Amino acid sequence: MKLAEEFKKNAGDIKIIDKNEEKEMYSHDIGDVPAIMTKTFFEIQPDFIVQPKNAEEIKKILAFANDKKIPVIPRGAASWGFGGVIPTKAGIVIDLSPFRKILYLNKPQKTITVEAGARWSDIDIMAKKEGLCLMTYPSSKFSTVAGWIATGGYGINSFRYGHLSNQIVSMTVITPSGESKKITPTDPSFAYFVSTEGVFGIISEVNLKLRDVPQASYPHLFYFESDKAAFAFIEEFIKARATQQLNPNVIRFLDENHLNDVNAIMHSKIFKKKAGVLAELSSSEDDRRFLEFMDKASGIEEAPRYVASYLWNERLFGMKTKRLGPTILASETIIPITAAASFIEKAKRLGANFGVEIFVDSYIIDEKMTLIMTNFLCDSRKLKYYINLPLAMMLTQTSVSMGAEPYGLGIWNAPFINHLYSSDKQNALKAYKAAVDPNNIMNPGKFFSVKSKWLNIPALVFRPGIFGFFMRIMIALSPVIGKIAILLLGKHKKLDSLDFELTTHACAKCGNCIAVCPAYLVTKNEEMTAKGKIALAKKLIEGKKVTKEEAENVFMCMHCKGCEEICQTNLELMTLWDALEKRIEGKFGRPEDKIGEFLKRVDESKDYWEMVERNN
Repeated sequence: MKLAEEFKKNAGDIKIIDKNEEKEMYSHDIGDVPAIMTKTFFEIQPDFIVQPKNAEEIKKILAFANDKKIPVIPRGAASWGFGGVIPTKAGIVIDLSPFRKILYLNKPQKTITVEAGARWSDIDIMAKKEGLCLMTYPSSKFSTVAGWIATGGYGINSFRYGHLSNQIVSMTVITPSGESKKITPTDPSFAYFVSTEGVFGIISEVNLKLRDVPQASYPHLFYFESDKAAFAFIEEFIKARATQQLNPNVIRFLDENHLNDVNAIMHSKIFKKKAGVLAELSSSEDDRRFLEFMDKASGIEEAPRYVASYLWNERLFGMKTKRLGPTILASETIIPITAAASFIEKAKRLGANFGVEIFVDSYIIDEKMTLIMTNFLCDSRKLKYYINLPLAMMLTQTSVSMGAEPYGLGIWNAPFINHLYSSDKQNALKAYKAAVDPNNIMNPGKFFSVKSKWLNIPALVFRPGIFGFFMRIMIALSPVIGKIAILLLGKHKKLDSLDFELTTHACAKCGNCIAVCPAYLVTKNEEMTAKGKIALAKKLIEGKKVTKEEAENVFMCMHCKGCEEICQTNLELMTLWDALEKRIEGKFGRPEDKIGEFLKRVDESKDYWEMVERNN
């Protein structure tokens, strides 16, 4: 008997997803990792997926998993790209994305209580109606609250307000044994549930601090002749911060290549060919003191205010550069500010060896460290992609050799665990894991050490000692390996425009569309979202089998343009849907009855009308 069928016997009305075509949506995150690699190493397709409605249903799922000793993988919007939600040994994916209620906003205390799958955007919309807003938030504002707690925690406004954990009043967690606990930052176990990717349990509810809506927003962009000059200024600014009462919310570095790519996307020359530092402040007094400081700094050029405002307003669309790709690979690390410019220089040299252009985005997170993202464009459809993939790892290896730590582990950063945790800390984590999860059901096969198929032999390459040795050799040989790769396979060329096929590859798979999709709100089926429909379009292009039932999901769409308006890569989705529906209709016909039933279901949905009211 299949596991899903066995679970259904006692599942009650827990929603279960076990059709193969639907399960495919839960076997990846936003990373473009070739199927030949993931399927060779791991059992990435879950046995089934569940969408619990409350904590009691989560406990029932965990009890079944413990009894069968099968993996459980918590999943939010899957908007992180390092494999944290990819199953390694099949198992049960607990999809917390629909588990998204905003439970209570306490205006006097400036706090809000939400379910794990609540979106940062929804919280901000509701809070602003009461004169409050978020303190910090991720660049993917449509990601889930528990997802960011479990994987990251540094983002926009972290320079002023610190790590996300500083804004958590309390959170309710469910341990692998099914025990529900409300914990606060003072509890010894609190740290085990922050940035640990769901290996110790499931976050079900969170109480967060809010702040008053600021007076206004004052963004400024300054140009520098080099990356080194930009970071020298940042160091000088940080030294003067305390004595001169300088209070920016954000200090962000973008290199010349990044700004040039924004120019290319806009088909304009709005940004100069220089490195940039963006600062954003939220009061006229803070802005006055900041400008006084800048007036004393000699020879620093400021961009026009509208240029800075455009860049600030685009902060939530960091994946838009994918339009030029159609694929982005990235390394994300937290590195000392003093080492950042030297690392960028080495990173660009590495990229040049392989015929790709490195572009950099970096958020200063405190007086000493910066979150640095070194990215490059490539094409996952081409053979050279298998050369590009190790380059992302080489960038991380170069960064950690200069005092950095990986920004999360997942699968692909697991070889760098020794740079994130000391041996004593690892031993403490493992001891806690053994105590709370004796059956090792929670998100196994990654984080501490990668486990794979074939007697675990492929996973040997992910062991820190072996992996580090090979990375150092590849970095040393990169001028030779890269030159051969360029000679045989050429350099990467940026795209000028997107056709039907390239549009499907340019999708960031970020999950923004899921957060605003009426069809998903009503059906909880990712196949009906933009993300799902693009996955279907790729299958059609590649000549893979598509069932009639799967194809008909394309028509379950309000054509509300919500997905297009918040698309990370600014894709022309309405045009794509018209073309896709035409192809499906030509092959399977148009399911008018199902479309009518779907529209009636949406119209009768209380959740749908609540979303409409919330967004107005």
